[in-house]
Amino acid sequence: MTGVALGIFLACAFGAEVIGTMAGFGAATVLTPIASFFMDIKTAVAVVTCFHLFGNASRLYFFGKHLQWKLVWQFGLVAVLLSFVGAQAAAWLPSNTIRLLLGSFLVLYAALEALGATALRVPSTPKALAAGGILSGFISGLIGTGGAIRSVCLLAYGLPKEAYLGTSAAIALVVDATRLPVYLTQRFIPADLLPVVGGLTGVAFAGAWTGQRLVRRVSPVVFRRLVLVMLFLMGVKLCLDGIRASAA
Repeated sequence: MTGVALGIFLACAFGAEVIGTMAGFGAATVLTPIASFFMDIKTAVAVVTCFHLFGNASRLYFFGKHLQWKLVWQFGLVAVLLSFVGAQAAAWLPSNTIRLLLGSFLVLYAALEALGATALRVPSTPKALAAGGILSGFISGLIGTGGAIRSVCLLAYGLPKEAYLGTSAAIALVVDATRLPVYLTQRFIPADLLPVVGGLTGVAFAGAWTGQRLVRRVSPVVFRRLVLVMLFLMGVKLCLDGIRASAA
């Protein structure tokens, strides 16, 4: 990765962490497709997982005293188990398949959000929470992002913003710590990218600090629309790239 490319990537990582901190999810969803423009999709998923882990640790530092331990256990336990399964599946699937899966997920998620479908109320029951943990964990392990599903489940409990952000960060941190060893064992991250991973530590903390300062200053309606448009466009590009590569 050239110096210019590295600078662009780190700047995008900073922006992604600001978004993730303000929304409670989305850092990996935003950064993974961007990272795939600079590296193989499997490497991108692994590198972004390291960054996501650093970011969630930073968010937990800022919001950890507000987290709800009961929800962490009910959602996080099954999410952790299924993230391991999803990460193993990622090691078996070809890069183009993962690219298509990630792109399709982003397009579907953005479209449903725009239509208000994901705003439908999810039952605030242990069974619904466990089901969300299963789905979120598997998708996180497979394509590197399951925060949107986690967000929908936690919002059903009507948590205050600080409790929502702290609880979401705690769950995501445990899931990241579970799937990352699988990626490292499969050598998804080449040795020459390890300095980049190290640099992401400071970027993640800076983005989390900025996000928690801005979280009350931006119109949620405008912010949400911008993020949805960006996710949709990235998803479309990933799908097209995956189709072209498969046809080649």
